[in-house]
Amino acid sequence: MTVNASRKRLSREESRAQTREGLLDAAKMLFARQGFEGSSVEQIAEAAGYTRGAFYSNFESKELLLIALIERCFDDDLNGIAQLQGDLVSVSAGFQEAADLEEARHREAHLLKMEFWMCALRYPVVRAAYAEQHARLRTAIGSLIEAQYAALHRPLPAPADQLAAVTVALRNGLDSQKLISPDAVPNDLYGLTLHLLLTGHAPQQPSTD
Repeated sequence: MTVNASRKRLSREESRAQTREGLLDAAKMLFARQGFEGSSVEQIAEAAGYTRGAFYSNFESKELLLIALIERCFDDDLNGIAQLQGDLVSVSAGFQEAADLEEARHREAHLLKMEFWMCALRYPVVRAAYAEQHARLRTAIGSLIEAQYAALHRPLPAPADQLAAVTVALRNGLDSQKLISPDAVPNDLYGLTLHLLLTGHAPQQPSTD
């Protein structure tokens, strides 16, 4: 009887987790397409295939759902950064590879990122959560940059956290420009500029011999 109760409880927990993830997935799509303020609780629940009651059994408010989504997206970014290894050349190439999503995915991901940023400016509770996650991102990138400079026995030209902030700002700025004026931002511009920023010189071009 104890075993059956345990299985039933686990099933409820799994069902709740599935509902929560479904709501987050729906919110991710809607926030990218029509913005946080343009998406209602009812629309999010309907897009996920659940009721308004299911929404509020998982999230007390739309703002708290947004914070959960921000945390999930930053976790995904941090998992990707954790996979980057090698010297500064491969590190910059790794960042570039992460930026080279196919156009539709790239557009949705960037619009969502900008929506996070706008909501952080407008809502204090979201700002605090966003700032915390952004600090985690800078720390992760800064540690990676610091390790690469140490491997090359070179001093950092600036604090690692500041260099990380610049790499994030560079990525976001170029992504915005590329979505508006694709021809103005070649696919390799981010990797090239990041390598130049981190090493002080342009990457060597492969030999044509």
